[in-house]
Amino acid sequence: MQEDIHEVIILLGKLRKYVNEILPKTIGKYLSKIGLTPNGATLIGFIFAIIAPILAYYRLYITIPIMIILSGLMDVVDGAIARATNKTTKFGAYLDSLTDRISDMLFFLALIFAGINPYLSIIALGFSEVVSYARSKGELLGIKMEGVGLLERSERLILLFIASIFAVFNLKLIANIIVLVIAILGAITIYQRSSKVKKGLENH
Repeated sequence: MQEDIHEVIILLGKLRKYVNEILPKTIGKYLSKIGLTPNGATLIGFIFAIIAPILAYYRLYITIPIMIILSGLMDVVDGAIARATNKTTKFGAYLDSLTDRISDMLFFLALIFAGINPYLSIIALGFSEVVSYARSKGELLGIKMEGVGLLERSERLILLFIASIFAVFNLKLIANIIVLVIAILGAITIYQRSSKVKKGLENH
């Protein structure tokens, strides 16, 4: 099981690298020409995240995976537009990070409305937020943190998407197990990033 997860993570890492190289030259360039800015794409993705728990509250559970996909897509697109137009800004990075954290919370809330265990969801969300904090704090200390750890946001969104699919079909046990996996991988990632920071500071 551990080897399978590791292979999936490696595959996702290669896919992320491919996407980061191709999208700015294609979709990013096209969307910039029609007037969409990186911050605009970020906010559109954030709106999709806001919609998810609202519709889930009214038991429109089928919309949860759709909103996760759309929001995740815009999260990729904003970076693609920024790289295509050389409009990467510090505020843009701040806005992207801020909306990502709130979006994570909204997606877990949507899953809770769909019947996922709230206590387990809170634990998984907590570890997910600390994963992001560990990267931010590590980079403030001058340590390169990109790609460190099993569970970056793209992997987390994929697992949330899968959990939401099972929730839609009322397979809540499997959905809860996936949320548990998010929590476990989050804890492992926190350890990996902490070790990276410790080694990096010791080598300075």
